[in-house]
Amino acid sequence: MPLALLGACGGQTPAEKAASDARAVAEVEAVQKRKPPIQPLEMGVVDPNVRRLFNLSEHGCGFFTDPNPGAFPLAVIGSDKAVFQLNGEPAILASDSGSPVIAGNIHEKYVGRQQSAQLERDPDRLTIRDSFERIVYQAAGMLRCSEPAEAAAR
Repeated sequence: MPLALLGACGGQTPAEKAASDARAVAEVEAVQKRKPPIQPLEMGVVDPNVRRLFNLSEHGCGFFTDPNPGAFPLAVIGSDKAVFQLNGEPAILASDSGSPVIAGNIHEKYVGRQQSAQLERDPDRLTIRDSFERIVYQAAGMLRCSEPAEAAAR
């Protein structure tokens, strides 16, 4: 069948088909690159009930934004995990063992499925990012650490 007849029947030439396919692929790629809006993040304190639930010892570090001595921390941080209260639910993040140790035996970065947390010293700061690496929470505060009894006795 001659090429002219194919065009008359609504068919596309190979060049037209390739251009159409390229446009369709570009549209799909553009949609895939779009990021959803940043979801608001409400930080809560980690109270003793959460500590018991996740078997968190009193050793390690806590990140506090409230300077009062009896305040609960926003984060309880150990050598292998950190626990936060995010949007009313406990969230556990694993230590990024490739990140530097910044205090005691804790790392600078902790990662989870939907968030990552980074701790900074001097001044002490906590930054939480979403899975697209966008900052969803940041606060200055105090990182307070305690040692296990056997380490303190040395």
